Amino acid sequence: MQGVTKAIVQNPTVRAAVLIVLVAVISFYLGTSPVRRGILYHVGVFAPSLVAAIAAGLSAWSWKWFWLVLLICAGVTALIQMLSYQFG
Repeated sequence: MQGVTKAIVQNPTVRAAVLIVLVAVISFYLGTSPVRRGILYHVGVFAPSLVAAIAAGLSAWSWKWFWLVLLICAGVTALIQMLSYQFG
């Protein structure tokens, strides 16, 4: 288990992938939630994408990773939102 954790911490690509998976789960939840209240309502469904991009940028200390993760996460969030409203 320590080997997996060490690999995640040391590799910026793996850290970004973990963040993207987390954003997909959160975006799916926000897209299908019938009740939106509190801070989730005010910041919108793209907030997890921004937080993940900031985390990836700071962990890799790179603007490249910030913009890459922001683009991917925003795209995944938009896709999930479109699919959840189409089939919901």
